[in-house]
Amino acid sequence: MIKHAITISLVTIFIQFNISGQDIFRINTDTISSYDLLYREAEDTLMIGKKKKKKKNVFFGIKSKRGFIRSTRGRNIIYENFYYIKNPEIKNRYAQEIFFYDKKKKKIVKTKEIIDDAVMMHGPYKKRVGDQIIEEGIFYYGLKHDRWLRYNSSDILQNKEFFSLGWYNESVRFFWDSEKEKLKEIIPKRFGEKQGIYYAFHNNGKLAARGEYAFNYPVGTWTEFYSSGKKKREIKFVDSDLNLNKSFITREWNINGKLIYDRALFIKK
Repeated sequence: MIKHAITISLVTIFIQFNISGQDIFRINTDTISSYDLLYREAEDTLMIGKKKKKKKNVFFGIKSKRGFIRSTRGRNIIYENFYYIKNPEIKNRYAQEIFFYDKKKKKIVKTKEIIDDAVMMHGPYKKRVGDQIIEEGIFYYGLKHDRWLRYNSSDILQNKEFFSLGWYNESVRFFWDSEKEKLKEIIPKRFGEKQGIYYAFHNNGKLAARGEYAFNYPVGTWTEFYSSGKKKREIKFVDSDLNLNKSFITREWNINGKLIYDRALFIKK
């Protein structure tokens, strides 16, 4: 228990994950050999071809169906026009969120898994209050893609963001190899700051770490994994700008999956 108390005090805002004596989790970019905008190569292959005759309701080569939602908010009537596909596929399992149209609830929902009784968003999307467009963009297999715009009630542009397969275009990815085939880490970035879910991977492709950033700082519970896929430890970050260096291990397991430390039990003692 004393050993764990010492370990807890040494946990800093930048967690390090060790594999074969080497740190694989480093925010310092000078330790990583290559990087690129997240899924830039994939994005290039998704761009619509040059001025060909467009097929009706076909987006990114996939036939879609038209959807429509009418709802109210106070005195306002809200309309949402969208397209969807019945046979969903997960194109980016590490995307921040995937959008579906829930037929039972008659609303658009976002999740990270395929859900029953829902169809996957795919194609252009427009949201209106009366005749005024307040949001528009396009989905690719449930993922926000390319340019998304938001307007206020006076038709003034309030926000413009670019996505690539569900990730903000600013997000970067690092690789283990120069061929960029073995993913090492994904750093979510928005407006120049780390924002969203972070992932790190072992050299064998297994998940090494997962956690969330908010305004450049790690928040909530971060989880580290062994190269076998089993949990290694959980680290809790205090969600406060006043306590950025405060973090502690909540639970830890040995390589066989046996729980060797539980902070809740340690505190009780």
